[in-house]
Amino acid sequence: MTWVEIEERLKETKIVVFPTGSVEQHGHHLGVGADWLQADEIARRVGEKSGAIVLPTLCYGVSGHHKEFPGVLTMTFGTYKQVIFEILESLNRYGVEKVVFMNGHGGNAGAIVEAAKEARDRFGMLCAVTHWWDILKNESIHGHTAEQHAGYAETALTLASRPEAVRMEKAIVVATRQVDPEIQLTRAGLARFKNGIVRIPLRVIDVTDTGSMTETHPDDTETTSDYSMITPEYSEELMEKVVDWLCEFIPRFESLTLPQATKRYP
Repeated sequence: MTWVEIEERLKETKIVVFPTGSVEQHGHHLGVGADWLQADEIARRVGEKSGAIVLPTLCYGVSGHHKEFPGVLTMTFGTYKQVIFEILESLNRYGVEKVVFMNGHGGNAGAIVEAAKEARDRFGMLCAVTHWWDILKNESIHGHTAEQHAGYAETALTLASRPEAVRMEKAIVVATRQVDPEIQLTRAGLARFKNGIVRIPLRVIDVTDTGSMTETHPDDTETTSDYSMITPEYSEELMEKVVDWLCEFIPRFESLTLPQATKRYP
């Protein structure tokens, strides 16, 4: 759209979709653009289907924990948070009141939330931060969870987004490497100990040599190299589930009205 067309659209709606991703390794079988390619395609389809305004995708993210693998391009948490906030500030300048993030990389989440909090405090903007794996939280992806790095779901969504970024013959998802019999690592940053969980920030290379990982304990999901069920047809079906969910959420979020904040005393 030209600036004139944008001005006209913003007379009709005060909400936009903001796709975010990263450039980082995804094992031996997915291109380093996987995260932003997925977010970009999901947002593009949402825009076509719902008519929502979609921002250009922010391809780079917070991926320092992957940096030992070639091809990783990353920002620091503070830089990324500031970039997100300044984009929100720009949107506010032209009357945008609500933003739906379609985020494709977990490492971005904390900085996006912090920027959204600041935007709320500074100019009352409301942001909804969505991750496609959260949308598929209750889906069984052929016995796997959606949240796996270069796992079944991510491979399927990349296949539906940009088939040339997938090397299916090299696909494998490995179980998270264990280094202690009692502190059970489930991912690069989370572990189980007895009946509780503990957060231990690690590098991805600490828990996997390939870059892909189950993000669960090996007792829950073992290493697998069988990706035969991740077909173009299945990938398209999974993509549409995410797109449809967002198309239902966006108008509901657009109509969301919070009560006027007041202080009450006994």
